Amino acid sequence: MRHILIISAYLFIFSICASLFDTNLNAASADDSLDGRSFSVELTEMNKSEATKDELIFKDGTFFSTECEKHGFTPAPYESKSKAGVVLFKSALTSGNEGKTEWEGSVTGDEISGTMFWSKDGQDPIIYTYKGTIKK
Repeated sequence: MRHILIISAYLFIFSICASLFDTNLNAASADDSLDGRSFSVELTEMNKSEATKDELIFKDGTFFSTECEKHGFTPAPYESKSKAGVVLFKSALTSGNEGKTEWEGSVTGDEISGTMFWSKDGQDPIIYTYKGTIKK
């Protein structure tokens, strides 16, 4: 029961962040674009302390995670919007065998943070948080 409440809380937070995006995000201005930027991050599964190193890549209007590549996920379009120096983004990566990862986050200067939800048929969603800095 506690697990369901925690997942519900994270999904509620994710839906609020997603609602910050309007329906016309594909027409992002130059200030909104994260293209050409890569970030070194640490992914941490909810209720676990061990982190996994990952690289998040924004290129040609797509988003990608090198850690997700190991599970057959492929790059996907991302949506972004900036406000007061913060770029909010979201994307969903899919894999034929491993389901879907839904990413949302924010970039402020050279720092990135957010949440990733990994859903797969027949199992409970796995929730991760991540944070990191631009890869130089």
